[in-house]
Amino acid sequence: MKSYIIIIALLLGAMPLSAQKNKKVDLSKRLNIGSAVPDLPIMDILNFSSGTIDLDDYKDKVLILDFWDTYCSTCIELMPHVNEVQKIVRDKAQIITVTWQSREVIEKFFKGNKYLKEHQAYLPTIIADTLLKSYFPYQSVPQTVFIYQGKVKAITYFDYIKPEYIEKLIADERLDIPVKDDFNTKGVIPDQQNSNLKGKVLITGYQDGLEFKGGLPIERDSVTGMFVTSMINTGILDAFTRLHAMISPKYFLWIPGRMEWYVKDQNDYQYKPNSIGPRIWDTKNAICYQRFSQDTVSTKEMAKLVMQDLVSFLGVSVTIEKKEKEVVVIRKTTKSRTGIEKPESDRQVEGMENLAFLLDFSKMYPPTLDESGFTEIIDVPDYSSLEKLNQQLLYYGLEAVLAKRVIDVMVIRELKK
Repeated sequence: MKSYIIIIALLLGAMPLSAQKNKKVDLSKRLNIGSAVPDLPIMDILNFSSGTIDLDDYKDKVLILDFWDTYCSTCIELMPHVNEVQKIVRDKAQIITVTWQSREVIEKFFKGNKYLKEHQAYLPTIIADTLLKSYFPYQSVPQTVFIYQGKVKAITYFDYIKPEYIEKLIADERLDIPVKDDFNTKGVIPDQQNSNLKGKVLITGYQDGLEFKGGLPIERDSVTGMFVTSMINTGILDAFTRLHAMISPKYFLWIPGRMEWYVKDQNDYQYKPNSIGPRIWDTKNAICYQRFSQDTVSTKEMAKLVMQDLVSFLGVSVTIEKKEKEVVVIRKTTKSRTGIEKPESDRQVEGMENLAFLLDFSKMYPPTLDESGFTEIIDVPDYSSLEKLNQQLLYYGLEAVLAKRVIDVMVIRELKK
């Protein structure tokens, strides 16, 4: 059966986490940092020296539980890294992955996954778990738990499965790293509430323990009675991008070809994939913003106010400007189609606007514009090169060419002080 590629599917496919939101979870057995871990029963395990494991055998070393499931693309992508960490730390620590899924599902997954086969990253995996999840409940994976000397030392993010954090835990018997709490409801930066408050703007660095919310939520604070507009633990570029989307929505992706940087270090503003880890980057570079006001306005008008605050306090501007850039243009062609066979593919795309989005999503080319107006369904071509793309587009009377066009560009500037 053919499958149609649509924008929503592409965006959802890019989501890294497996989420189980809106499910009522029993927190009565939950363990916290510092809690003693109860005696655990023998559990079924795969990819281990035996078919069962007694976690109590690892009280004298660092025990890392890495919760995952087969729906979590990030979890799977990280398995070779976790496997390498285990090789480096050797008997100082034991990393065990944990899943609620059944033996049958996980055995089939390990047998059929080409990525893990290529990397030989078959990690010890506790299967059909319910007990450990009751002690360390979550609503999204991956989730990582550090246990040492029989006590919970960290409930955190996958970024911290690294040799240096294992060594630090052994040396200091503690870890000062962010806590992952999927059930947290705190929404105001601590120690800042004031019953006589008339209005204020707070901008801080990363704040551990605050509830993350997307967009630009405007909520009434139960303590002050004021309206609180917030962005919590957000990268600076992401904050500006969100605000621009509320002020003037764009229907394309902000890929590198649509951005110009005039800053000392781009890494201060945007996380670089596959570098130190997104949560570690957040603790160093993310900001928390909150505006307390007596009255509220529309989201669009509030976004303008927030942007003014960020420019003023952070000394950086992010503007949308018209610039001439080299782009890929999809257009109609009069070239002969004689002898050109119809492309065949298991996937299809409807219209060239969606193909332009797909090419932008791949980040393999300059920004792509559709000037053809072609709206029919076509088989998704091999777009690993423009040459291959054009070989297949020609059947539909189309071509993709490099050309100069004036397009919207996001310009990031550090302001002179």
